[in-house]
Amino acid sequence: MQKTGASRSVKIAAFLFSAALFIGAAVALDMMIARLAPTGVNEADPKLGWRMKKNITYTREKTTFAGRKYQVTLATDERGTRTYGANRNAPVKILVFGDSFTGEPYASNDQMWYAALVRQLAALTGRPSDDFYVVAAGSGGYGTLQNLLLAEEVKTFYQPTILIHQFCDNDFSNNSFEMEQKSVVLNQWMQRPYLARDRETIIWHEGALARLYRAMLFRSALFGVFDRALQVSLSNHYGGYLMISNRDGDAYLKAVRAATYDPEAIDLTGFLLGKLRQAFDSVPAVLVDCPIEPTSSNRIWVDLARRAGFTPATTPSDMLLEAKRRGELDLFATDGAHLSETGNELMGALLAKEILSLGIISNGAIR
Repeated sequence: MQKTGASRSVKIAAFLFSAALFIGAAVALDMMIARLAPTGVNEADPKLGWRMKKNITYTREKTTFAGRKYQVTLATDERGTRTYGANRNAPVKILVFGDSFTGEPYASNDQMWYAALVRQLAALTGRPSDDFYVVAAGSGGYGTLQNLLLAEEVKTFYQPTILIHQFCDNDFSNNSFEMEQKSVVLNQWMQRPYLARDRETIIWHEGALARLYRAMLFRSALFGVFDRALQVSLSNHYGGYLMISNRDGDAYLKAVRAATYDPEAIDLTGFLLGKLRQAFDSVPAVLVDCPIEPTSSNRIWVDLARRAGFTPATTPSDMLLEAKRRGELDLFATDGAHLSETGNELMGALLAKEILSLGIISNGAIR
């Protein structure tokens, strides 16, 4: 009996020693990856799921879809927003809400579409550049609810004279708890808050896997590597953003469109857009779309924008889709969807001209 007890003790000790070695190796590998891998621009947030880090300067080399390399420097202020302009008390204060087309590092702050917008507005109206200032809030992957929750915070420290909401085609599914479960971007739908069907309750994905993602994604570099590899694998397997198995040409595009533009998701998105508009109902508000899918359609988001009280600006999305069809690859980032610095410049210039044509801003004043 003594021998058996001793043997069992040895086995337990060996197991504990092996476990300690494994944990130690994992921690060491995690630390090594954290030192070698680029530091992200987001961090976990209990209200928003994730948000832009405060007071960061993130510099990386990027590549356009055509293969041209360029430098990007993303900077945030003490509130985790990107800004552009020299005069925070400028008479024209623009507030932008958006997702990856606004918050992700595809172009430097002074090369983003809202910076190009300001330069064009100043040039076309003959006003000095100091008359304009931009605060851009939001982050990659944000849905409309996250922008609405962030708006509650932003309006306490910034009172704009113009609101611009940068919309995206995948916002429809991003806003739907049910539809988002078809997404390959697990780190978003497991981290994101959703508005329930009662239009009042905020809900989250529950379960062990969701809790693991929320606990680990922004705390472990090793887990981040695993997450990116899983997302790429799922995207390659399903051939796109949604886990839809039909990959037969037009049938697949129809399936993607049906999933993305689900009637309930559209209705919920319209409700959230209305709430976002109400948060800044005393100033003009523009909604501009950044299309990422070949199934993009102005009719849906334009109608929702108008019903919510936004003025839709359709020229940028129309022209960018045409440029993509013509094969103007330098306008887009490596993924072929997001905009390079050149694409951002074009979008900002187009939006400035449309805002002027709509009469929202003129040489003298804001409408």
